[in-house]
Amino acid sequence: MAATLDITATIGERTVSRDEVLGWEADRAAAVYKKLGMGEPPADLRARREALVAHKLELGHAELERRLRREMATAARSSRVMTALSRGRRRFCTVELRGRGGSAEAMPAFYAAAMANGDEAPLLAASPDHYVLRQDDDGVQQVIETTGGSPLASRIFLGDADSGPVTTTADPDFPVQWVAIGRAGLDAPPSGAIRHQFRDDPDGFTARLTIEFPRVTPGRFVRAHRWHLACEFSNWIEAANAAGG
Repeated sequence: MAATLDITATIGERTVSRDEVLGWEADRAAAVYKKLGMGEPPADLRARREALVAHKLELGHAELERRLRREMATAARSSRVMTALSRGRRRFCTVELRGRGGSAEAMPAFYAAAMANGDEAPLLAASPDHYVLRQDDDGVQQVIETTGGSPLASRIFLGDADSGPVTTTADPDFPVQWVAIGRAGLDAPPSGAIRHQFRDDPDGFTARLTIEFPRVTPGRFVRAHRWHLACEFSNWIEAANAAGG
């Protein structure tokens, strides 16, 4: 079923094909291959994706965190500074996905089930820039990834029961809402938020994806992260539809 979804992404003012997003993913996968010392990546993207997931799972959380420790520490300090300077103001990163056939409304439940069950493979597979995606006993999610154009991996704590400001308004035309507050540390102030909105249409689906960064986040990083969003959510929607089919 996933092969028939024909997903397109609106990134900025441009409609981007699935092949363009897959090309971006292939380039990022090659960069992460190099970062993890994995040698020359295979030409086939699926093989490249599967090998990355297998290697990350083999390394495990502790080893990945050890390798990325310095990057994450620098990113956390930068996040705290940008959050303080922004004084609650946000810079928005938004992408819209449209597909033919299939469903987008089921995707957040697919993600939540994988998190709750500790099934990390489909979460890692969605983007080469994912390193760790796990849920703690208190329900708080830890995500270690490279966001957008940043050269550094960062750790983000996401809580859907967390209290904090979400600036993006819910659109009543989208019945499924995924909202969470992001922090650079458990004791850190809210650094951002997400509001992802999903709607199944008569001929397919629409997903409107928004991340709120601190206002002083460089614009080039936010623009680059739109490709990250298009990549991971297109892959997750395809996976959710394949699982449901």
